[in-house]
Amino acid sequence: MFGEINLRELAEVSGPDRAFLSLYLSRPESLERLEKRIKQTRSMLQDNGDELEHFDENIKMVREYLKKNPIESGGLCIFACWALDFLKTWPIVIEGVRGKTGHPGPSLTKAIIAADSDAGTPGAGADLLVVDSSPYIRPLAELQDEYENFAVVIADNKVARIFMVMSASRESEEKIYGDIKNHVKKGGWSQQRYERRRDKQLLLYAKDIAEKLSELDKNENFRRVLLVGSRETISEIRKVLPDQIARKLIGEKAVDLGKRTRFVNQKIFELFFEEERRSENQLWERIKGEYLRKGLAVAGARDVLEAARRGRVEIAVITRDAQIEGLRCRECENLIAGLPETCPNCNSKSLFTVDMINEIVELLTMTGAKADFVDSIPGLAAVGDIAALLRY
Repeated sequence: MFGEINLRELAEVSGPDRAFLSLYLSRPESLERLEKRIKQTRSMLQDNGDELEHFDENIKMVREYLKKNPIESGGLCIFACWALDFLKTWPIVIEGVRGKTGHPGPSLTKAIIAADSDAGTPGAGADLLVVDSSPYIRPLAELQDEYENFAVVIADNKVARIFMVMSASRESEEKIYGDIKNHVKKGGWSQQRYERRRDKQLLLYAKDIAEKLSELDKNENFRRVLLVGSRETISEIRKVLPDQIARKLIGEKAVDLGKRTRFVNQKIFELFFEEERRSENQLWERIKGEYLRKGLAVAGARDVLEAARRGRVEIAVITRDAQIEGLRCRECENLIAGLPETCPNCNSKSLFTVDMINEIVELLTMTGAKADFVDSIPGLAAVGDIAALLRY
């Protein structure tokens, strides 16, 4: 799954020339649909013999791989560099993820590419081909940010189901049975004894669920927990959650579990993405507050790049659809924010354009920092669509 891809390993591989080919393929016929872009890219590289050779050999590597390992379903990302004898592939599958409007969450390349008629449309799962000096990991960074692993408890008074959502796919489901009786309307001591017994059963049931969550926490990597189901049951569960689990609780929602599974799953992902958007805005407000009082924050591509180079960034916030260009020097490999005519480091004119966000994401990955991709926020857009909270 894409959540298990080691981005740091990819970020550490690079070269002075545009020797890497990165492909994001959304379906079995994707490479055929990219033929026009392949031809156009090859034409654009005619004036640089080395880069043209790299591209041709990379395409050859990819075609040979896909001939032996055809895509049967779902998506695939491929990183190829003939010069380094480097070829890495990973399947990309996102299951059952639907938002309020019925559309999926961010598609494979939504924030990266303005797809032409032959490259697909973002809403359908666009295909992407990038030639650069390193693997193009921005789409993977966005996917890992958007589809973090989280645990879900779906519970009513009869049964609870606990499962992990990993890379937007359900995993490791476990059931716990409660069989808590309904309230009774009888009066007197009999009713009071019944209610006390019922409350005790509900408490023990909730504790069993909390215990299973704690066990899951020891064996799986997740930062968020959702509670979904009957109001009474999820309220009781929340009361008995141990601190380490309670800190991960980001939302709860009363849902009629008698509805169809698809409806319940829809509510789960709606809740998750609602909380994700709220978290994004909270992060931006924190960064903005630090920046306004000249604290531990920077804004704009140039300052974030410089901080990332020094390992000072804790977390960066980036507009999902932002396009920020920069340059890399072929002579000294210097990375430059902006578009000067010569390299400020060595005065060379041998420069080529790069996706500055991808370059910054690579630097963040190598220093253990995080990139949080967010929907457009006016204040963030005004400072260049990128800002960061600093470690020091």
